[in-house]
Parts: sequence; structure tokens; C-alpha cells
Amino acid sequence: MLTIRGIYDGEKIEPSEEIPFKEKRNVIITFLEEPVEETDLESGIDPIKALRGCARGSDLTRKLLESRKEDLELEEAKWKRR
Repeated sequence: MLTIRGIYDGEKIEPSEEIPFKEKRNVIITFLEEPVEETDLESGIDPIKALRGCARGSDLTRKLLESRKEDLELEEAKWKRR
């Protein structure tokens, strides 16, 4: 089974991804409850630049390194038991 997202505009369904085959297929169409967000992709705002610095002062790098160290310790303990 293949799932492809799309938009129903009131008349037709427009897939938002490439459909990998051309022959006729049986399909199941499911309408999601979530509303369609109107987005302006041509706004010219770089999302990476817009988010840069938003976590300053939260010490994310230290937290990530501590988490990785804990993961490694758990993996080493698991391998020692075998």
C-alpha cells in the first residue's frame, strides 16, 4: 500500500507528490479532519535563518552530549551482559 498526500479543492484531488505509476489502480481516498493551512511558500523567508538563535541559553548542546553519553553507557552495559 502506498500513501500520498494531496489537496481536495472542492472539485478534484491534486496529489502533492509524484505518483510512481501510470496504470489504473484501485484507490482508497481518506479525508483527514485537520484543516488545510494556507501557506505562502514564496514569502522569501529562510526557515533556517528564522529559527537561528531561538534556543540560546537553553544549553541544548550540553543536554545532547549528556544524552548521547547515557545512550553509549546503556549500550555498553547491554553488550557486557551477553
